Parts: sequence; C-alpha cells; structure tokens
Amino acid sequence: MSLYDPERDPVRIAGRWLRWVVPWVVLPALLGAFVSSNLDVRSLPLVGGERLSAVLFLDGQAYFGHLDDSGESGTLVLRDVYYFKNSQGATTGLPVGMVRRGTEAHEPADGMRINRDRVLAVEQVGLGSAVAQAIEVERELLRVAPGQMSLNPRTVAGPPGLATQRVAAEHAIARAWAAAVDQLRKLNDLVLPVSRADAQAITEKAGADLRLVRRNALAEIASEIGMSPADADAYVRATDPLLESKSFAGEPGVLLAPALDAIVAHAMQLYSQVGDAAAKQLTQPNATPTPSPRP
Repeated sequence: MSLYDPERDPVRIAGRWLRWVVPWVVLPALLGAFVSSNLDVRSLPLVGGERLSAVLFLDGQAYFGHLDDSGESGTLVLRDVYYFKNSQGATTGLPVGMVRRGTEAHEPADGMRINRDRVLAVEQVGLGSAVAQAIEVERELLRVAPGQMSLNPRTVAGPPGLATQRVAAEHAIARAWAAAVDQLRKLNDLVLPVSRADAQAITEKAGADLRLVRRNALAEIASEIGMSPADADAYVRATDPLLESKSFAGEPGVLLAPALDAIVAHAMQLYSQVGDAAAKQLTQPNATPTPSPRP
C-alpha cells in the first residue's frame, strides 16, 4: 500500500497557493505600480502616437523632446532635444527659429538633465503643431527611422510634410533676396558721390551676386533633401526664375526644420554681405588723383 497522498503533495499545495496569490495579490500590485508610474498608456505601441513634451523654464526658454520623468530624483531627462533660437528680422515671418540640440561646440550626448527647480511647467506638444511638424521634417532630413516598436515611437515626416517645408524655405530665401534688392534700389535713389555710370555698374554687379547667392541656397536645399546632382541642377534651373518673378510678402510665418532654417539664415548672411559691400562702394567718393609734382 502506497503512502503517497496527493492532497499533501507539496508541489500541488504550492500550485494552489500560486493560483490564489497571482490573481488577487500580484496582479493588483503590478496594476498599481503601472498606474502610479509616469508611463503614459498612449505612448505604448499600437495605442497612441509619439508623445513630445515641452519643458518650459522659469527664464522663458523652452525645450522639446522625449521626457523621462521617473519622479525618483531632482532632475528630469529630456532626449532628442530641440529648442528655440532668436530669429528677429528673419524672413520666415516668425520671431524664433528651431535648433536641434547636439550641434553645439561641446556636442552634448545622452540627453539633457534638467533640475526640477528650474522648470515652470511641462506640457504635451500637439502632434499637428508647428513645433512637431518642424521636428518631423528634421528627422526626415536626418534619415531617422521611426522606431515603431519603441514605447514612444518617433514620427517622421512623409513627402507632403517635406514638400511644404521645402516650399516655405524657398519663399523665405526669395523674400530675403527681394529685401536686399530693394535696399540697393533705395541707395540709388539718393544723391551719390559716384557717377551715374559707376553706380549702375556697382548695382548690376551686386544684383548678379545676390542672384548667385539665391541659386546656391536652392542648391543647398536640393542637397539637404537628398536630390541627385542631375535632379538638383534641374530643380535650381526650374525654381530660381519662379522666385524672382513672384512676391511672397503676405505669406504666414512657418517654423522651419533646423536644417532648412540654417540654409535660409546662411543666405540672409550672404545677402547682407553683398549689400554692405555695394553700399560702401556707392557711398564713398572716388579717390581724386593727386597731381604729380613739377620738377
């Protein structure tokens, strides 16, 4: 006769305890930890889109990116960071431009750690906002993979979003060119210390230089969005005449992706250099030759 009693088997007893403990103790504990954590259910795969956060500082600065707020330390960690720069006088029609963090001289890496006592507020960025669209286009230009299996998958702009920003950059370059040409025209309306023929020659040379800057800026855009050399040349030849023949002064401002904004800013800088050089030549009298002394 066997002495084995199934009801007293330790393995069976442990199994019965586990079947009772798991549903009534472990699962509620896990659910409580999930609810009390800072994990947003909308950021999970197949649940929601990307969750971009705006961290607003007490001094008025704002940073945008993926926020890691575990609540266990005195700092927040922001990754894939973008921030505003002052763009007063820019032709984008906005007082600010956008910069991707990581291009600074010290090349920061592994996120941005922020002291909590410097933070005024943390808000979620709307995925249809100008900030989100500029970031998505920048990722497209950087060839960033969306990363669909991430807890907070990144959104990358498609061809329509890229085309919208490309056109906005073209028009900003055209507006800056028109402003530089208008400045030259106003100078020629003044009484200048140079002859009419010299003024016309200086102005024509400056106008040609300004057009060259515009074409080079379009070539930079073509290179940035990944066009082949042949396609880039065709693009510049087709687009450049359109920018000279139309006015884009009444268009609303567009927050450009950092890479496109940098191209516009560079073109504006070169426009200014050409205009300053021409203004100096137009407003300085020609040197009067000194007569040779007689023996």
